[in-house]
Amino acid sequence: MSQFDVGVRREGTHCLKWDERKAVFGREDVIPLWVADMDFAAPEPVVRALIERAQHGAFGYSGHDPRDVQAVVRWMKQRHNVDVAEDAVLFSPGVVDSLRIAVAAVSKPGDAVVVLTPVYGPFYSAVEDAGCVIRRSPLLDTPNGWMIDFDDLETALREGARAVLLCNPHNPVGRVWTREELERVSALTRRWNAALIADEIHADLELPGFKNTSVTAVNPDAMAFISATKTFNLAALRHSSAIIPNPERRKAFQEEYNRRGINGLNLFGALAQRAAYEEGAPWLDELLEYLDGTRRFVESFLAERLPVIRPSRLMGTYLMWLDMRKLGLEPDDLARFLVEKAGLGMTSGSFFGPEGAGFMRLNIATPRRNVERAMEQLETALKDAGLC
Repeated sequence: MSQFDVGVRREGTHCLKWDERKAVFGREDVIPLWVADMDFAAPEPVVRALIERAQHGAFGYSGHDPRDVQAVVRWMKQRHNVDVAEDAVLFSPGVVDSLRIAVAAVSKPGDAVVVLTPVYGPFYSAVEDAGCVIRRSPLLDTPNGWMIDFDDLETALREGARAVLLCNPHNPVGRVWTREELERVSALTRRWNAALIADEIHADLELPGFKNTSVTAVNPDAMAFISATKTFNLAALRHSSAIIPNPERRKAFQEEYNRRGINGLNLFGALAQRAAYEEGAPWLDELLEYLDGTRRFVESFLAERLPVIRPSRLMGTYLMWLDMRKLGLEPDDLARFLVEKAGLGMTSGSFFGPEGAGFMRLNIATPRRNVERAMEQLETALKDAGLC
């Protein structure tokens, strides 16, 4: 039995995913498969490092530890084969914070910023927070998977968009963009003198058979934001890294960071990330195999028993994108049906923009028995309603 089959009980720990089910879904007995964290304990070396530091007992202001930067540099080289200079690494409380800072740093109010939709909801607020205009560039849902509409992207840049926000890998559709795709995006941004900003928080979560490429590997002017929080289930510790090789872009980012009055970082977040990057690789390798097994289960179940639901091929992240449009339900009715009839709490595709209407996002980072039970409940509910 895998350690991930055991998982960890999270009820009663003020866990958003489990303890807020009543507030979010209106009932406490749904299987929560929504917010993007995991029902697994963090790697033992991370837990051990936190305990050892906590036992010291003093938690006053802490200074910069060069080992934190060195851990990021080594991780990027060993895990992603990207050479990162130490001075290119900055830290921030979170990737969403960094997205907001980056957009403001490279644009001025009224500028257009391209967002490839459907996409993680805070991308939109990051653009609006800077007083910029969202320029939607919908992904293409093709028989070969989700693709970037490069013609539309070039049109947006030719018309004056100042930046492209990229989710790499893409949340929610689960695409790991190929190096060739990223090179095409990079070439377009360079041609039209636009900034390339990437949320790479899911970069480590590349499933077997796929390889994620950082935008900084194809464009030294790009900005990439990473974190151990998604990879190792550390979200509440609030820590992330910004990789900005270009000195001018890095300076602009740092100035905007300072302007917002962000002071200090989480001591335990920095320590946890360093421990994860230094000793967490074996745990991550096992996790990815486990997630891929769950992915295969869901795909097989739907193909054999619920073909009316079409899953996108999950390449990266632990978030499956399910096309439920053939059920014929409006987005609100679909979400309500899944909660009230199937007892499932998933994320509505509409959260990711109007392009997500009729889709649902399924978080599979939980012991497989929970996903198996969810699929059984889904099948029963659909059959009882005559929808399959």
